[in-house]
Amino acid sequence: MDFLAEAREMQNKLTGLRRHFHQNPEVSGKEFETAKFIICKLKELGLEVIENVGKPLPGVIGILRGNNRGKTVALRADMDALAVREQNDVPYRSKFDGIMHACGHDAHMAILLGAAELLSKHKNELMGNVKFIFQPSEEIYGGALPMIKDGALENVDAIFGLHVDPAYQVGEIGICYGETLAASDRIIFKVKGKSSHGADPHEGIDAIVIAAHIIVALQSLITRQKDPSAPAVLSFGIIQGGNQPNAIAEEVLVRGILRTLNPALREKLNVGIEKIVRGISESFDANCEFMREKSYDSLINDNEKVNFLKEVASEIIGSNNVKHLEKPRMIVEDFAYYLQRVPGAYFFLGCGNKKKGIIQPLHNSKFNIDEDSLQIGVALETALAIKILRQI
Repeated sequence: MDFLAEAREMQNKLTGLRRHFHQNPEVSGKEFETAKFIICKLKELGLEVIENVGKPLPGVIGILRGNNRGKTVALRADMDALAVREQNDVPYRSKFDGIMHACGHDAHMAILLGAAELLSKHKNELMGNVKFIFQPSEEIYGGALPMIKDGALENVDAIFGLHVDPAYQVGEIGICYGETLAASDRIIFKVKGKSSHGADPHEGIDAIVIAAHIIVALQSLITRQKDPSAPAVLSFGIIQGGNQPNAIAEEVLVRGILRTLNPALREKLNVGIEKIVRGISESFDANCEFMREKSYDSLINDNEKVNFLKEVASEIIGSNNVKHLEKPRMIVEDFAYYLQRVPGAYFFLGCGNKKKGIIQPLHNSKFNIDEDSLQIGVALETALAIKILRQI
């Protein structure tokens, strides 16, 4: 069976689906119209549809039951967009100012709908069932766990997920064994000092200066209190404080993210971060509030499923186009929680094209994809589902 040739015949439909999603983005937790559209398409294919999975999140699951009832494989796509103002001058530009599919989830949904259609045509060849998981809120709130708690992985024996990536050219994929993506924790602290006139700083407690000391000291925690070979990144993206240039700021709010791979190091660094925040604040006679919001765990692929993915992909795109990640990446993904419960693999689908100028990274306001990657994604997911059901 030439799944790529069959997927290529669907290219116009896949492009239309992707552009519909791209023009109508919805941020995390608000993907209600997106869900309605997906539900309609799944029902048109005759699939069993489960709505509002992970309620109040609008998760959707489609189930294709093969004629030979056996095991079940799941395929997953995320649905949410980002609060990014699109800068692409294209006819399918986002209709909503300040919201954009800058992480390729529009492509993920189009690919999964395309795989659902192609697998429906091969229903008689399925040695089991396929679950199509459309997950909201990957970017912020984490929609995986609510869907799992609501039964998304019930009776699932294997799972696969993909993410478009312009770092790989169209026609390539990136795979990784074992630890693939990082865990993350949101670090939030507020320094509470005392305001005064800018000409009389000695009468106040400068929250901005204290926060600056803390931020610099925390970088020393990363560079001096851990093994240099152990990956860890601490980045602060928000510092808010002060209202007047001639007044000492009374409060400063700082938000950042810690990313790690090793669970023990993750806990050690979180303890160290809190000690430094509280210790430096106290040394300046300031008060502080500290909060750690545990985000996603590290994503760990099942090595057997990665081997299987490699074999299937090599047949479709050629072994020379299956690229191995040299090391885990420090981005995060709540697909990690599916893999904690069910063996599977997560991989990167090339969507870049240097000749066409499609080179912008994920989360960029000019991010775009080579839409030929859609047919490759459909072919891969179709082949993975059909062939894994013959093995498990």
